[in-house]
Amino acid sequence: MENKNKYILAIDLGTSGPKTALVSVYGEVVDSEFKDTPIILLPGGGAEQDPEGWWNAIMSTSKKLLDKGLVSPDDIVAVSVTSQWSGTVALDQDGNHLMNAIIWMDCRGSEEVKEILKGLIKIEGYPLFKCPG
Repeated sequence: MENKNKYILAIDLGTSGPKTALVSVYGEVVDSEFKDTPIILLPGGGAEQDPEGWWNAIMSTSKKLLDKGLVSPDDIVAVSVTSQWSGTVALDQDGNHLMNAIIWMDCRGSEEVKEILKGLIKIEGYPLFKCPG
């Protein structure tokens, strides 16, 4: 009997690295792979990662998973990607990264943020007259 299941290649690029999984459209996890991506900690509170390292780890985990032959690539109907929150990747006009990504745990600007957000009355952490619209 022919397998009619369809699958999603799900990639979660977390701070520690991508977790890549094959998941049926019914939510059953078939298998998964993980590859860590190093965090570069810098003096003064800097935290960065290499976008090329992210890409290589995503490609590596995806290939490793697909090479297991657990599902036919023809049965993969979607790719879903989530990523870590609040990172910045500077790009050139051709879409190439210019430097390491500044990730969510970077705190080099913390003193400036404190200065910007100071005030007597705060709503959700913002001074009254600087609340986002």
